[in-house]
Amino acid sequence: MLIPPVKIPFSEEDIERLAGKFRDVLKSGYIAMGPNCAAFETEFAAWLGVPHAVGAGSGTQALELICRARDFAGASVCVPAATFMATAFAPLAAGARIVLVDCDPETLQMDPDDLERKIRPDTRAVVLVHLGGFISARWERIRGLAADAGAMLLEDAAHAHGSEAGGARAGTLGDAAAFSFFATKVLTTGEGGMAVTADPELAGRMLSVRQHGQRRPGSNVHEGFGLNYRPSEIHALLGLDVLERSSAILESRRGAAAVYDRLLEGTPFRAVLPPPGQSPSYYKYIVFLPEGVPRKEFKDRLMREHGYGLAGEVYAVPLSRQPFWRDNPECLAHPLEELPGADRGCSGHVCLPIWPGIDPGDQARLVEAMLDVAGKVAARPRG
Repeated sequence: MLIPPVKIPFSEEDIERLAGKFRDVLKSGYIAMGPNCAAFETEFAAWLGVPHAVGAGSGTQALELICRARDFAGASVCVPAATFMATAFAPLAAGARIVLVDCDPETLQMDPDDLERKIRPDTRAVVLVHLGGFISARWERIRGLAADAGAMLLEDAAHAHGSEAGGARAGTLGDAAAFSFFATKVLTTGEGGMAVTADPELAGRMLSVRQHGQRRPGSNVHEGFGLNYRPSEIHALLGLDVLERSSAILESRRGAAAVYDRLLEGTPFRAVLPPPGQSPSYYKYIVFLPEGVPRKEFKDRLMREHGYGLAGEVYAVPLSRQPFWRDNPECLAHPLEELPGADRGCSGHVCLPIWPGIDPGDQARLVEAMLDVAGKVAARPRG
């Protein structure tokens, strides 16, 4: 494979620095949730510009913490169809039922018109997913619809570390937000997550849920339901380190995206571009294939003939097409139906490799290979 679809680069200097910090933690004999976790929560909150950040073992756990702390049991939660199943599984785990909302086929973002049609009196939250690190151009209308219904706007910001709209960062646009630090993410600790909010009461409840329902950790007094959602000191160390390098990481990703923008201009490929006034994190660089070019054949031939693999889509199969709902219809608050926007958008795009330090020459050769394959596929006689 000539370009890795995903690469998380660590320099020798990074490795030596981290090895020293890990050594100190191991020598301390304290590797559970401790001072490094507390420092990572404090520094992430300051970096984002929110008062409260609560670390978790994964992004899914962070999202579930918010849902459990707000007690969504028996309520409905609106989720866009173009997202990962974890976006729906987290509120389901907290006892909610899901309303699947269609998406704009041109951007893969939640369709506010469909949301307005489906939002219910029992809806407690609308989940705004910053897909691929892009913030919806219509996020303010979505926030308004949620507010009118008395529901919270909950950001799934797993892809959106550092994404901005009008100078405000993803994670500060709604009532609460969940971030993931999985191995492929813009800022990564291998595994881990963070729930953030400006609401001190919600933050306190999340801390309790994270610690088996203890309001005061270590008290052995359980005032509510909770499980173990705690992060580890090792992951927190990685988080503190990656925060120091966050500006360089984001600058490199945005620079690589600008290279793709130039290379694809005037081609039959259409890249998803940010709305005016926005700066995505570019967790993914999303490109729609030319009409009539089937994705599987395109990807197979790109690898077979040129040696280029592409990153995973966002997402290849919309939530509405997942077999889970057919087998578990009681988990839906709105009957399963056709969602044509999500179907079209999810089936028609690919994601190009993008990571800090990617070679612009490799990007140019990839685009040349894409044009070659698309031309061959489009020219093939149709039976």
